[in-house]
Amino acid sequence: MSVKLSRSVVLLTTAFLTHGALADTADETGTSSAVSPRAVIAMEPVTETSEVVAESGLLPASDAETVDQILSEAGFQVASVREGDALVPRLYPTAMPQDMAEIDQVAEKKRIFIMVMLPLVLAANENILEDRVHLLYLKSTLDMGQELSAEDLAWLNELAELYYVDDADLDTLVARVDVIPPSLVLAQAALESGWGTSRFAHEGNAVFGQRSWDEDDGIVPEARRSDETHVVKSFDGLKDSVLAYLVNLNRHSAYRHLRQIRTALHSENLPLDGWTLAAGLDDYAEEPDYIELVRSVIRFNKLTDFDNARLADLAL
Repeated sequence: MSVKLSRSVVLLTTAFLTHGALADTADETGTSSAVSPRAVIAMEPVTETSEVVAESGLLPASDAETVDQILSEAGFQVASVREGDALVPRLYPTAMPQDMAEIDQVAEKKRIFIMVMLPLVLAANENILEDRVHLLYLKSTLDMGQELSAEDLAWLNELAELYYVDDADLDTLVARVDVIPPSLVLAQAALESGWGTSRFAHEGNAVFGQRSWDEDDGIVPEARRSDETHVVKSFDGLKDSVLAYLVNLNRHSAYRHLRQIRTALHSENLPLDGWTLAAGLDDYAEEPDYIELVRSVIRFNKLTDFDNARLADLAL
């Protein structure tokens, strides 16, 4: 069977070539820190353009009103998606609206933030799920004693390398190549970026506060101590930032607990939800009550409403 390159591998290759390794450069030995500072500070301006790249679905950097208008005209109504009455259009903002910090009404700021982030989260999860489905197919093929083609073996090797897994350990690979519920992604992005207002979100599309120890790889935090060397990793666009965050949770040793919880939910045929998986974020941040912070954001904003959200079908 001929297969195409892993969607996750394809999408992350650009990030590797542009920025080097992802923010979590440690392997399963966990030799680097996984902590992540939240930044809730004033944004910096970004370039404005009203031109929409319709063919790719990418929306260039703009202001909140323009993003809202484009997505609303495409049928994206947050309230309808919450109720399960509407699909999410395949339109992906490349950057946070430049005036997020100027939106006075908190509810409006949060609505725009969800409109920006949810399509990106669903698309990244869709790519990972595509890899997972094909991975499970290849695993079942091997379990039945059949051989894989050279192309399939190469695909497996690339996927295993991306997720820090010995290519012979398919059980571990299956546990890692899996989706993260949108409620958890949205909650962490909201916390780490101040609902899209942080300096890191606007200067480097860094909405999850992932760290790097390469000075050329990101943005130096203003509050960084003199004995610290980390930067907040920057990305070319929000799409890269989201996928890098998902892969980080799926492969870093610090989040083994989260993956164990997810595997247990699968084994009991229970749906994945962000509130439950948040228990596996023990080492994401330095705050001792970080798990409860994430859960409070999920609960207060009813973000589990988005765990069953789906992207609109691709146009033929």
